[in-house]
Amino acid sequence: MAASYRTKRDDASMRTMMLMLSALLLFCGVAPVTVAAKSKVTYASRTQLTTWLWDAHKIIKDSDKVIAELVSRNVNVLLLQIDDTVDVEYYRQFIRKASLKEIKVEALDGAPQWVAENGAKLQQVFLDWLIKYQATAAKQEKFTGIHLDVEPYEHEHYDSNSAQYLEAYQTMIIRFRNQADKLRLNFGIDIPFWFYGVNYQNQYGSGNMAEWLCKQVSNITIMAYRDTAKEILSISAAEMKLFQKYKVRGTIAVETGRLSARNNFVTFYEETKEYMDEQLEIVYQAYKNDSAFQGIAIHYYDSWVAMK
Repeated sequence: MAASYRTKRDDASMRTMMLMLSALLLFCGVAPVTVAAKSKVTYASRTQLTTWLWDAHKIIKDSDKVIAELVSRNVNVLLLQIDDTVDVEYYRQFIRKASLKEIKVEALDGAPQWVAENGAKLQQVFLDWLIKYQATAAKQEKFTGIHLDVEPYEHEHYDSNSAQYLEAYQTMIIRFRNQADKLRLNFGIDIPFWFYGVNYQNQYGSGNMAEWLCKQVSNITIMAYRDTAKEILSISAAEMKLFQKYKVRGTIAVETGRLSARNNFVTFYEETKEYMDEQLEIVYQAYKNDSAFQGIAIHYYDSWVAMK
């Protein structure tokens, strides 16, 4: 999942002001109020919590450790990448263990190349693997969904021919939605928070990509990559309104992976887990009564587990 960001932040000055205010309160003998002091962090146990596991090799030797971490963090849904170098028996064993802990596992994959030349072949490799797997797996070993992280704008030639890549992306979405229906699987995708501003005009009509996707997919995750609740809520607002309109089940996703220093406002990588939990609690409280809100997703397993 690529880091999606297209605006600058100005919360550095806000944090400076908060530090000055805290110092003033302490000087006056008053303890500063924090989010943790105001309310208990409850989001992880009260809403659907999702994470991505991109390194499928972890299910070979570390399956018990992974399951234990997921349980301790109240993860309900794991998006597990399909890697054909990992024997299917490991997938069976892992999903069976996850099922016993009431963790749903969805088949994850995708890359910008999937909407480029020969992209249909890459899509078919994934589908062939999944169809065969589902046909031979026991009930408690089956995937419960398909989850795509295909970001056409990350392709090196996207800027020079965006219309072609967007149309190929739309064709892919319809193909996978139909296949998911045949397999009786949930179908979900990741989209950037700014997709409502990307327009298309082709065989599928005209409009903005976010709205078109809402008409095709019932489970959508917004990559609302910022490191403050205020900004997460701000950049997810437009698409959450679309989710309400089209009855989409929407998930708010945040990033914990390491990025370049100039983009550290996009990720919680440099923050503590306690701070991230405080911010996500604010997001949860803001959306918990929203009919379009399905839960929170944390990208991704390895960097989340490694947080301070």
